[in-house]
Amino acid sequence: MWETDRKISIVMVDDDEDDCFIIKDALADSELQHSLTILGSGSELLDYLHGRGKFRETEPQCPDLILLDLYMPGLSGREVLRILRNEPRFSGLNVVVLTNSNEWPELSECYQLGATAVFNKGQWLQTFSEIIRISGPYWFKFVTLKLRNPYYDSNCAAGAFNRIDTEYAAPEENKL
Repeated sequence: MWETDRKISIVMVDDDEDDCFIIKDALADSELQHSLTILGSGSELLDYLHGRGKFRETEPQCPDLILLDLYMPGLSGREVLRILRNEPRFSGLNVVVLTNSNEWPELSECYQLGATAVFNKGQWLQTFSEIIRISGPYWFKFVTLKLRNPYYDSNCAAGAFNRIDTEYAAPEENKL
């Protein structure tokens, strides 16, 4: 089993209990040390991130990964993604969009809105454990924990999330 300094925090936002069960089961079978929070709507995710509503008694949390269903009642995954990317504290979150669609314009729009990745539920849910087994060590141990992307600071509560250090900013002549 590969080691990290801490558990990886994963939030799944999906109104389909069967899909949530498949993800929970696959994660339990993986070697990924994680905590999984399952939320049923986009509004619930926003409350969780901001520490509002039923989450007001807990410290706001910024997960390492959000698994976001594209089609949900109320706020759609598309709307939630747009909100997250427009809010500086949350714009750097890793958001994987889950959809039943194979339509390229829809998948492309998710990437244009800032999705980290987009997976078709039918194909992806069946191989989730294998994806985590292969990419989990790379993504969570090397990329997010070792490099500590300068645009990503997981200290959400302190408001430092997605800070930009001046030494990493693009030179003025390269900006549009």
